[in-house]
Amino acid sequence: PLLWSPLRKRIAVYLGSAATFVAAYNAGSYAPPAAEMVREFAASEVAVLTGITSFCVGFAVTPMVLAPLSEIQGRYPVFVGAGIVFEAFQIACALTPNLAGMVVARFLAGCGSSVFSSMIGGVISDLYSSNERNTPMALFAGAAIFGTGIGPLVASLVAQHLPWRWVFWVQSITCGVVVLAVILFLKESRGSVLLSKKAAALNKWYEAREAAGFVGFDMPDKGGRGEAPQRIRWRVKSDEERESLMKMIKISVWRPIRMSPQP
Repeated sequence: PLLWSPLRKRIAVYLGSAATFVAAYNAGSYAPPAAEMVREFAASEVAVLTGITSFCVGFAVTPMVLAPLSEIQGRYPVFVGAGIVFEAFQIACALTPNLAGMVVARFLAGCGSSVFSSMIGGVISDLYSSNERNTPMALFAGAAIFGTGIGPLVASLVAQHLPWRWVFWVQSITCGVVVLAVILFLKESRGSVLLSKKAAALNKWYEAREAAGFVGFDMPDKGGRGEAPQRIRWRVKSDEERESLMKMIKISVWRPIRMSPQP
């Protein structure tokens, strides 16, 4: 990915920034229609606003699991899976008949949207060397700030002129467009995962060749006395050195706790 063309890198950064914008926009769009939800659900304002808390909890805890998973399985499947969850539960927010459903849907929407913010920095580090990351990181940070600011503004306008459920329908539409673009145009950027796939493809070709009766390749033997057929298999160094998924998740969960009391 470091050798991708500038255009291909920019597409990945623009898609990531758009995803970050949508995640921030959805996070900040809940409060404006709260008064109407209080009336419809016959609940207190404090109870209705727990939808903000549940979203933030999901947004905070999910990356501790999905970030290590993306190091092993790759960025793309995590983005797609989380994006589908995000979209599904944005629709659930628009359709839920009660407050309990809203709180649960907001939590799961927060789980899905967290990837759109927490993993973009990883994508940028996959694509750019350290001295080239200023502009992509600025776009990423700007998208997060802009989305946080514009979310309440758009939600207030929608809530003023349309029923409150349309706040979530608008979120679902914007989220759906971005998730579809991610599915269609975002490419895997994790270098070790790409190498593992290439090694697996080569090894599969070697196995098919051997099954057809061509055993190995003629290569000089260790004694230098001529050539002999030898089987070849490729292995990726990062796969052998990588910690287990559970250990990576444990580190991801424990590290912020250890860092929290630091000055």
